[in-house]
Amino acid sequence: MNILQSIVLGIIQGITEFFPISSSGHLVIFPYFFNWDYIPLYFTVTVHFATLAAVVTVFYKEIFRIIRAVILGIFIRRQRTSDNFKIGIFLIIASIPAAVAGFFLDDYVESLFSKPIVVATFLLVTALFLWLGELRGRHIEAGIINSQDSTRGKYSSSGSKEDKKGGLIGGIDLNGSGIKKVKFNFFIAAVTGIGQALAIFPGISRSGTTISFARFFGIKRSEAVRFSFLMLVPVIIGSFAFELYRSSSIIFENDTGVIQNLATGFLSSYLAGLVAIKFIVYLTRKKNLNVFAIYCICLAAAVFIFFMIKKFI
Repeated sequence: MNILQSIVLGIIQGITEFFPISSSGHLVIFPYFFNWDYIPLYFTVTVHFATLAAVVTVFYKEIFRIIRAVILGIFIRRQRTSDNFKIGIFLIIASIPAAVAGFFLDDYVESLFSKPIVVATFLLVTALFLWLGELRGRHIEAGIINSQDSTRGKYSSSGSKEDKKGGLIGGIDLNGSGIKKVKFNFFIAAVTGIGQALAIFPGISRSGTTISFARFFGIKRSEAVRFSFLMLVPVIIGSFAFELYRSSSIIFENDTGVIQNLATGFLSSYLAGLVAIKFIVYLTRKKNLNVFAIYCICLAAAVFIFFMIKKFI
């Protein structure tokens, strides 16, 4: 891997981590298309950590409030009723499935990073999740609105104020979604966490599954997006620490080229992530995720076609 490849792959990671199109899948497919060398897992985890840094940069105030509320809630009972404390507990619950999956399936999953056809198949799974989640979410929202026409104006006004806040916490409605009917709870957090665990497989989008699984329960799209960003923090910290420990001998005992590649990949991924966060938050306020499902299908089809051409021509 050279510097240019590190920059390109870093940009791809920064964009696709927040777009529901599978960052890990793209880190497999692009080298496959251009006949680049296999990307070591420690590089993949490093550029993932860069996108975490982008999330912290944009939303550090909200993240600090969550951490503070959880710590205070351990010792002070009345703090446990705050929204920030509840979000913190939901995040802990949502992180458990991914931690378990990563611990038991790490070696098997790493072998899939050299199999683009498997990745293409999982991209189709991502497309299915996106479509079903959006379909179910809109169905629930429509049912709620139709059943409460008399209070629709009131709740729509409240929702618009939340959207204008633009913060990570402001968009998550613990008392309900859309018109304050569907509630974030322990069960929804756990199921959303299972979606994140599935994303350990390259080609299944972490943001796509977590957003779609939350949408399946009727959680408002903008709230699902913001909760998905929060879920990134503990999982990436854990995977980065684990991979750094496991690959430290390769990174630090090799020539400086490895460290240079990691540094350039990290920086490009971080900068691209900052742009992608702002864009996806804005986009999902007004648009659904079906366009990303179409993209996943098209990319999977391109991989299948490319594979057939290489195999038989």
